[in-house]
This record gives sequence, C-alpha cells and structure tokens, in this order.
Amino acid sequence: MLSWSKHLYPTVRVSTLVQAVAVLRPAQQDVLFYTALWLMLLSVSLPAAAQDAVLRGLVLDAGTHQPIPNAQVGIGGNKLGTSTNSDGRFALRVPAAYQASELEVALLGYRRYMRALPPLPGPELRIELSSNPAGLGTVAITSSATSIIREAVARIAQNYPVRPTRLTGFLRESDEDATAHTYEYLAEGVLLVRKPPYPRPRDQGDVQVLQARKVDLRPRQPGAALPPINWIAGPFIPHRFDFVHSRAEFISAAHFKDYQYRFSPQTTFQGRAVYVITFEPRPGTNRANFAGQLYIDEQSYAFLGAEWHRTPTGIRRERVLLFRATERAYRVDYQRYAGRYHLKSVWYNTLGEPLAGHVRRHLAEYLTTAIDTAQTPPPTYRERTQYADIFLASPTPYDSAFWNHYTISLPPTQLRLDLLAQAARPAADTLPAPAPPAPRRPWLGQVARRLSYTYAAGLLPLTGPGAVARAVVAPVGSAFRADGQATTNKPAVACYFGFGAQVAVTKSLAAYGFQRSLLGGQLQGEGWEAGLTYARNLNPRGRPLWGRVGLGYVRQAVGRSLGTFDNPDADLQLAGTHLAASSLTLALQTQTTALQPKLGLALELGHQLDLAADLGYLLPLRTRSQLRLQETDEGFFSVANTAILPLPAAEAQVYLAGQPTAEVPWRPDRWLLTVGLCYRLQRR
Repeated sequence: MLSWSKHLYPTVRVSTLVQAVAVLRPAQQDVLFYTALWLMLLSVSLPAAAQDAVLRGLVLDAGTHQPIPNAQVGIGGNKLGTSTNSDGRFALRVPAAYQASELEVALLGYRRYMRALPPLPGPELRIELSSNPAGLGTVAITSSATSIIREAVARIAQNYPVRPTRLTGFLRESDEDATAHTYEYLAEGVLLVRKPPYPRPRDQGDVQVLQARKVDLRPRQPGAALPPINWIAGPFIPHRFDFVHSRAEFISAAHFKDYQYRFSPQTTFQGRAVYVITFEPRPGTNRANFAGQLYIDEQSYAFLGAEWHRTPTGIRRERVLLFRATERAYRVDYQRYAGRYHLKSVWYNTLGEPLAGHVRRHLAEYLTTAIDTAQTPPPTYRERTQYADIFLASPTPYDSAFWNHYTISLPPTQLRLDLLAQAARPAADTLPAPAPPAPRRPWLGQVARRLSYTYAAGLLPLTGPGAVARAVVAPVGSAFRADGQATTNKPAVACYFGFGAQVAVTKSLAAYGFQRSLLGGQLQGEGWEAGLTYARNLNPRGRPLWGRVGLGYVRQAVGRSLGTFDNPDADLQLAGTHLAASSLTLALQTQTTALQPKLGLALELGHQLDLAADLGYLLPLRTRSQLRLQETDEGFFSVANTAILPLPAAEAQVYLAGQPTAEVPWRPDRWLLTVGLCYRLQRR
C-alpha cells in the first residue's frame, strides 16, 4: 500500500493505479502516470535530498482557530521561504546550513511569529498568529494619501534592490470549471527570475524555466479528442505584475488625476505600522483601469504589497479577443531581506468565458522560495525564456528527481482531490477497447520541425532607357486586335514583396523557394527563386547572429502594361493558350533567368523568429523579350489564363520610340537586396 502524508493527502492503492493504467490508451497512460507521480512528489515528496529536511506547519488565527492562507514563512532572515496555501499549511525544504536559524511567519494585520527551528524532521508545527489592530486608529496622519504614495515612489531606490537580483520561484497555473468547481488542468514550474534594478522600470528582466510539469484533468470521452489548452498567463508573471518595478498607473503621479485615494484603518506588518490606502476611479473619468488597496510601511515608506482588480472599463480596454473576462484580480506581496524589499508572491485570478466553452476560472500563483543578491552573470540567450513562449509548451525535459530539491507551494485540498479522482477514474469507468490507431506518418513531424516561412520585401535595380513603347497584336483569322502604347521613364529601382518557404537539410544547410512581385510604379512583374543557403552562428554565446552564404536560381519578369482591350473572339488561341475572357490586358516584358550568389545576415528576434537581410548578385543566363496577354478576372471563382508570345512573333509587332524592335531593354540589374522575417514552426 502506498500512503500519503496523514495531514495532507488521502490514501490510494497501487493496485488501483495498475488497474487504471491497464485500460487506458497510451496517451491516457501518460496522463495517469504523471498524475500519480505528481501526487507522490507532492506528498511523500518532501523527504528529500541528502542533507535537506522538511519543515511542515499549519498556521491558524489565534482568535478564530481558522487557517490563515498566504502567510509568509521564512528562514535565514527570509532568504529562503514559502507561503501557506488556502488550507493554512506549508512545507519548506530546509538545507543543513539553515537548520539552526530562526523561523519567521508574518502577515499584514498580525503580530510577527519568530522562534528557533525545531529539530528536523519532526511533526507538523501548529502556529497561531495574533491579530494586532489595537491603537492604530489614533496614529496621526498629516499628509495626503497621494503625498505618501509620491514619497514611497521617491524612496524606491532606498527600499528595493538597485542591482540585479536573482530569485528562485515556484509557479502554478490552474484552470477550473467555475460551475462544477473542478479543475481542468494544472501546470507547475520552478523558475530562476532575474529581477533588474528597481530604479530601471523599463528593463523587463529575464526568466529561466528550470523545470515544468503539467496534467490535463478534463474528463475524456471514448474516441473524442480534447481541444488544446492554449491560453495561460506564462512564466513572466513575476515581472508583469511587480507593480513597484513597473510603476503601475495607480502609483504613478501622471495618473493621480484619474483616481481618488483615501485612508483605511491602519494595520501592522512584521511589528511595524502600515498605511492602508484605498484607490478607485475618480467619478466622471473613464481613464482609470483599476481599484484596490496599497500597503505602505509608515517608517520606511516601502510598498509592502497591494491587492487590486480591473474595473469593467479596464477589462474592456484590454481588448482580449478570445476570452470574455468578467473579473481580473491581482495580489502582490514583498518581503524584507538584507535591508531591501524583494518580490515575495503574485496571485492572479481571471474569471470569464472563452468564445467557445463554459465559464472558467484561471489562477496563476508565483512564490519566491529563495533570494540571491550575489552578482551572478545573467543567463545566456539560449537559457532565457522569451515573452511569447507559453508555459505549457516548455521544452525542458521532465525530470522527476529535480522536484525533490526545491520548495514548492502545497496545492489546495480541491486540487489534490481532483488529481486523485483523475487517477482513480479509469478503474471505475472502464473505457471500451479503442479502435486501431491510424498509421503514423513520422516524416510529417520531421518536415514540420525543419520548415520555416519567410515574408520579405526588397529592392531590385533596373536598367533600360525611357521611351514610348507600342505593341500591335492582330492574330490571323481572329476578330481580336490590340494596339496599345505607354511612355516609360528611365527605370531606377523597383520595390518588391514576396513569400517563401525553407526546409533545413542539415543544421546549417537549407533549401528554399521564394516568389516575388514588383510593387507599383510603371514596371511590374512576377518572379521566383530557388536555391541553397548555408548559415553559421557568428555569436554562439549570445543572441544568435547567423552569417549566410547562398546560391539561387532566379527567374524574374519586368514588364510595362500597354492597356486593356475588348476581346470579341471567344475562341481566341495565342501561344497554345485559350483566351475566352471578354477583355484582355496587354503588357510588354522581359524575362531574365540568372544564377544568384548572395551573402546575408540573420538576427534571431525570438526562438522562432529571425530578421534576415541578403544581398545577391545576378549572373544572367538568358533574357527573353515577350508580350503577355492575360484575361481580366470576371468572377470570384474565375481563373485568368495568360498567354506569352516570345518576340519576334508573327501575330504581333513591337515598336520602341517609333522603331520596330524585337528586343525590350527593361531588365533587372545586377544587385538584389532582400530584407524579411523568417518564422520557424519549431524552436531552433
């Protein structure tokens, strides 16, 4: 029998899990395996690594004997710590070097609790916090609320780190069916968060995901696929909602005119008096997005925390297209260590309804478990998580042993029950034998991992004199006749745009194809290019900068429209093409084929996005002069046929500056510049 901690978890038999696995499909077996393993790590978990011990505790209100959630628990002067969960419980991993230090438990409005750590391991501690509101209503307040906020902002450099600080933190995200009150998915991760200096609010900081794990708790129907979960808050929560560092609008002097502030009854934190300032939109304004409360230390003027929510106007102003939110609420706390205040926890709650689905509650919780003020080097570019990365798609391989070395936040009771229910469900509700799986096509996945797309624009120099061009097309035996002319200035440079695809043959070598169209101006044309590109990273220790060498085969048309003409001949045949449309467009063009060696650079903007620039040199192989007749579109579903008449042609005469000619002088010059964005389907 496998049993969980008597204080935290129910009991599950191994035989139950084995029976459950036996009736599941492979994908479901994976879900069950991770669910069971997760529960083991959350419970028996914390015996742990060799020299670490686990301190467990239950924090209660001394007056009501009710559990106190979100209390800050710290050791080593708050360098290491955790917080109580919704049941008032915590579990803190205590390294050997800290087992002789003091335990500190604090929460706004309560007296601070301090005592020496008991011998570890040991039984669960029962800690009672006493409220401390007495006498605070008599504290004299001589300043206005906005004056206190201004002073707190002015003292940020005194109260918060002025050098980069690295936090180790635990992040949990969960999605709950708001009607049934059952969880639908759970994702957790251990993060390294590099906080930039607080006097630099524009610095976004870095995040490194050390480990992540996830489980889908939605009920499964036989033969039915579950829709993907693709909306989450992400690992940048410790930066996004750090309102002191980002200077949120409700503490910004530029927005004071949009809010009204007032004092609420004062409270205490860590034995010190605290200003409590309530803020909300000023009547008559629609520019304020938030309402809530600020907590500011009376002596140091440090922001100790805040809790706030978006107003209905603030929710509408977000313009979230795929989710109709009815509530967005936030809570952020800070803790003191080494004379400065550091981010302790973030709580972010969203209630609403996706465009397709039932009402859901999304909860994201971040908790700092360790603070490192040493000036460690920042993570390399490859180690850093990017803002566009989603937490559920973390590329970090799952490592079960990893979790035994880090403090995590205990999950609430309902979440633990849902995890256990997910593990036990298949045994009670045996699914019928699944249909034989469709044959897999592994080559499709290989292609997807190697495929990327390019959207690009560029410059194409042109050669040729300015002249009056005229063409007469009169096929023998046909009623169609076109006689058009146009004056063309001396061409200089044409702009173009295009779209392409690229497949990686090896890590450095790729095959590509690209289609381009000249933009506007007198001369127009279509072209394409195909070839090979070799790339090498010139900056392996930082943001990748790829040097590129390539060779392509180019075919490019450059032409001038001479007008659109009626076509009375529904049976018109030109150059083997049937042209039945009632009107045809006539153009005079050259078509050049060439080899193009090129050099370029590509800067990685994100794990899946590059900015590339290439400069090519055209080595012409052949240039042809042509007349192009193309059907005009006559309907949404019509297909326009195009006939190409090589010059000279029996059906046509061409004149340039009044003189008969079979050669059109407009053609691409030697150089070809391309700048574009390359998007990879998979991270490099």
